Amino acid sequence: MRTFTTFLALAAGACAQSSAYTDDVTGITFQGYTDSTTGFKYGMAVPTTPATDFIGQMIVPSNGTGYGGVSLTGEMVGSLLIVAWPNSDSVMASLFETSGYTSPQVYSNSSISLNPIANGTFVNSTHMAYTFLCTGCITGNSLSFSASTSSIVIGWAMSAKTVTNPTSASAATFVYHEQGYGDFGLTLSAAESASYPTWAGMATAASNTTTSSNSTCSSTSSNTTATISNSTYDYIVAGAGPAGIIVAERLAETGKSVLLLEQGAESTYATGGRSTVSWNDTITQYDVPAMDYYLTSAPDTSEYCTDTANMAGCILGGGTMVNAMMFVRPQAADFDDKWPTGWKWSDVSASAEKLYERNPGTTLSSMDDQRYDQQVFSTLQKFFGSAMGFTQVDAIESPNAKTAVYSYPPWDAQNGLRAGPVKSYLPLANALFNFKLSLYTKMIRAIRSNSTVTGVEVESVSTGARQIINLNAGGSVILAGGAMASPRLLYNSGIGPTDQITTVQNGCQGVTLPDESEWINLPVGQNLRDHPIFTLKFNATSITDTMLATEFTSPNQTDIDLFAQGSGPLAQSGQRFNFWTSLNSTNGTRFFQGTCSSQTDGIVNIKLYLTHGLTSTGVLGITSNGATEFTTDPWMNTDADRIAVTTMIDSIFSAARNSSILTPADSTATGASIVAANSYVQGDHFVGTTIMGETNDGNSVVDTNTKIWGMDNLFVVDASIHPDLPTGNTQAIVMVVAEHAAAKIVALGSSNSTGTTTTTGAVAPYANSTSTVGSAVPSGTVAVAGDDDDDDCY
Repeated sequence: MRTFTTFLALAAGACAQSSAYTDDVTGITFQGYTDSTTGFKYGMAVPTTPATDFIGQMIVPSNGTGYGGVSLTGEMVGSLLIVAWPNSDSVMASLFETSGYTSPQVYSNSSISLNPIANGTFVNSTHMAYTFLCTGCITGNSLSFSASTSSIVIGWAMSAKTVTNPTSASAATFVYHEQGYGDFGLTLSAAESASYPTWAGMATAASNTTTSSNSTCSSTSSNTTATISNSTYDYIVAGAGPAGIIVAERLAETGKSVLLLEQGAESTYATGGRSTVSWNDTITQYDVPAMDYYLTSAPDTSEYCTDTANMAGCILGGGTMVNAMMFVRPQAADFDDKWPTGWKWSDVSASAEKLYERNPGTTLSSMDDQRYDQQVFSTLQKFFGSAMGFTQVDAIESPNAKTAVYSYPPWDAQNGLRAGPVKSYLPLANALFNFKLSLYTKMIRAIRSNSTVTGVEVESVSTGARQIINLNAGGSVILAGGAMASPRLLYNSGIGPTDQITTVQNGCQGVTLPDESEWINLPVGQNLRDHPIFTLKFNATSITDTMLATEFTSPNQTDIDLFAQGSGPLAQSGQRFNFWTSLNSTNGTRFFQGTCSSQTDGIVNIKLYLTHGLTSTGVLGITSNGATEFTTDPWMNTDADRIAVTTMIDSIFSAARNSSILTPADSTATGASIVAANSYVQGDHFVGTTIMGETNDGNSVVDTNTKIWGMDNLFVVDASIHPDLPTGNTQAIVMVVAEHAAAKIVALGSSNSTGTTTTTGAVAPYANSTSTVGSAVPSGTVAVAGDDDDDDCY
């Protein structure tokens, strides 16, 4: 389901075709497309013998905000992206490379440039137009189309959301496309014109367009005005995602003072969130299970981070508020294969049971014990049962059954609503006098004195003001930003590869690093792993009445009334069928997960994940603007992974071609062709960037107590410490690990306890924070915790 997990949400194939039009202003004849719903228009012209250049034109309905963008392949990974946006009365534009559901990275290549055609580039009261010569943009590789290709696919997207740093083409960030997106097919020969040289001659070099690296600073912050809070804590946990909430609650149970920091806002209605749905003003879009596939196009998309390399939830609950609610309990092998001593299944199973007691997950989320919209399940039950030979299980009750099995989807839902630690742990913490939650508060760095953390520096999201919050004697900090964000906190604290810390040192964020002699060289950002997902489309004549997107976003009164009772299709997530299986090879066993749904009658989408056992890895770095970035992509970069995915796709296609139940939508597709085309999307289930190990041998970042090597009281508890990917979505396993880590940190705190300390004054760093009250605080530890299959930002 590419449309819900990618930056541009571009479909795999063109769903509309282009036609010719002549621009009245420039006189250029384009082959292009106009979206009938939004009015977005894009056109292209090429020479009679296409080579490396083309002329493009975007016309975007705009009232002076937002952006328009086109992708030159229609793909979300590694595609050249052209984005334009209004900046006052001028138009800014830049080249980017798509990488995932996040603000993309500026594309740097001196042979590729954008040059505007002035009389076709303007901003008025209703529209923005950007007409340009794209030099070197027909690359013929994965970034763009080939000049010899007869039919190409162009993706497009538009948004009314204000661009961050709109005055800088190199530093601007933008995410989401709530106003529209799609793609269209274009026959390249139809865009050819003998007048092309004349038209291209109208282009001029642009001063507001960049092809440079994202190393340029848009602004420089300073922390010299940071104030000192008069409140201190035993534990400071940075990140109120699932791991952060669980760790903070368990630490607070000990009676020691705990401060939980969260960069984002309230989420559920019960926590004070007010991003309500149009049909019910007493619940938010995060409460409704059926909305989980449509959050990226909802009226409010402020829950997503803009400073991470990929999709992450900057909101109370982190990834558990923005994911698709899959709650795949880990199998024993998920721990036994790669986790170190003390973290095998026999060690963590008791922690798992503690989690499941509070947050069990379910395969039946509607409170009337009915399942709705079940044609997909009925169809795939027949296919996987008869054609594939799979067995039905309950994924919640049988977590170790992960080969040749299928199940109703396991969801993190309770009482007909989205569940997770915001519902199952946070209320328990809020009931404790010694617990404090501070929202809209971004952690910048841990303040170090050699190997000891003495406090943290934070920044108010609303005002930009910085503050230092100190630890009590014997206290600790726990990072929980997730695999996309915790590395940033470590780089900013002088921990990680020297080149990344140097980027911070020379960067724009005004971060005060420890003396270089105190930098700790650890492989932060290495070992990055994620699930690649391949979407396979099948025709299924048995599916005649599937629920459409509008039935989730604008439900009928019957479904609204059912939801009011905790029941009906709105109380379900978007998946309708799940399966798991594995392949054995000479270099190990690889597991696969499938999540299946339909939003169109007669069509089934199977999202095939390569999961536990994959060998592809990547690297996460940091930019001078303080955002994390992929310096090496972690997907499908080993032959073993490519062979395994090819084999699995072919096995499903073969079964379908020998069955009357499903028919591949593309009769020519094979596993080899799909893998060769890199037709995957990111799972956004990142792990490994602060990996755990038993010894400080240069291959790990934290020890088996989750403490940073070389530090006395700095911990990480989130997906980044996981040495391997699990067999399914990471939400459940992150929570299990958080329970186990909390017990270890509590044990260390007890052995190092030095008594109690009393604090006075304001408890929260900023006036817009929320919390329970508490002033008496004993000594303890400061922790940083993480989230589930999406990251939190801190």
